[in-house]
Amino acid sequence: MLLTIFRFALLLFLLAMLDPPFVYAQRTNYFTLPAWTNVSKVPWRKSIYRFQEFQKGKITYTKGFALDYEFDLNYNVYYEKMDFITLAGDTLSITNTGEIRSIQVGNKTFFHDASTGYYEVLVHLPVALAFRNQFFLEEIEFSNGARSEAIPTDLRGVVAAYDRIYRKRFSYFFVDQNNELNKATRASVLKLFPEYNTEIKAYLLEHDVDFESREDLIDLTIYCNQFIEDDNNDSTVLDTTRWEKRAT
Repeated sequence: MLLTIFRFALLLFLLAMLDPPFVYAQRTNYFTLPAWTNVSKVPWRKSIYRFQEFQKGKITYTKGFALDYEFDLNYNVYYEKMDFITLAGDTLSITNTGEIRSIQVGNKTFFHDASTGYYEVLVHLPVALAFRNQFFLEEIEFSNGARSEAIPTDLRGVVAAYDRIYRKRFSYFFVDQNNELNKATRASVLKLFPEYNTEIKAYLLEHDVDFESREDLIDLTIYCNQFIEDDNNDSTVLDTTRWEKRAT
């Protein structure tokens, strides 16, 4: 048994020496973009999109109206843009995004912030919960095998003279009733519900909430929203009207 373990460890060591990216390939959510290569040419190119296929969706604008036309849409995680397929079959990114409030893709809603981009909504309630999915440039590797965490400016779509090693990571945010983004932390949730700090602190103590856990944050958001009176919707019902209002 010990001999088998030793042989396996030795094999991994040799593979890492011969092919350093091998180690990264075995790590969850890590993606290597080789030198002088466009992301459209790598084996993991389909991973740049949120969905496997483009889906029908609609755009809602800040002034409260939605286009009746349904687009074929998909969120491009790598470029952090919303892509669509034209009638001619070309794939382009949506521009002039300043007036966009949200985009519906299939049964998913993406809240849009004019300064920072798109956030996928997990809970539609008076205070919403959303997350951002990003390719974070963690390290670069040169042709001589040297690696560096001193990352130069990452120009997406431009080939580079070195390998780029990305990690796909998630970050979570509360979206308040004024559509302002708040990083999901203990401090922010207490700030959003100042009159109920005692109850929320008790909840946090009892449930040991991990603010990096999607499940914990969903439960926490639902719990906190019960304190907000909503004249039009029961707190247990998903409220999409804040970002989606069809023009009459």
